[in-house]
Amino acid sequence: MNAEKLSEELAAAITEVARLLIREGVHVNRTSLSVLATLRDGPKRITDLAASEFVSQPGMTALVSRLEDQGWVERQPDECDGRVVNVVITKPGVTMLEAALAMRTEVLRRRIEPLAAAERKELAGAVEALRRLAHDDADEAVKPRLR
Repeated sequence: MNAEKLSEELAAAITEVARLLIREGVHVNRTSLSVLATLRDGPKRITDLAASEFVSQPGMTALVSRLEDQGWVERQPDECDGRVVNVVITKPGVTMLEAALAMRTEVLRRRIEPLAAAERKELAGAVEALRRLAHDDADEAVKPRLR
């Protein structure tokens, strides 16, 4: 299969898996989960969260407000600079994140368990290939160049 066709197939498969996770019980959107997972590592400014999620600052502000309304995050003044506001995950936010991640794992486990050993081995190889593909330090030769 050529690279273009494989790229199309990969994108379609990723979409199907994302839909499976939503359909089978993980009802929190990917960006919210990603933000909460980032905040589990420590407080962040909205600007930093926006940059890490590749969304606009106003978009991240709106998302943080929704997460705040859910009780999953809160805004706190920075200890070193009172003009700065940090977003921190709350205990209910950690609980929800852990539950969502456990549900995601369970949904996939139920689908993986009946696979034959050879299929599991193929899937394990695909996981490693996807990790290499997604790494930021991937070979510069494969990144598109601006002209």
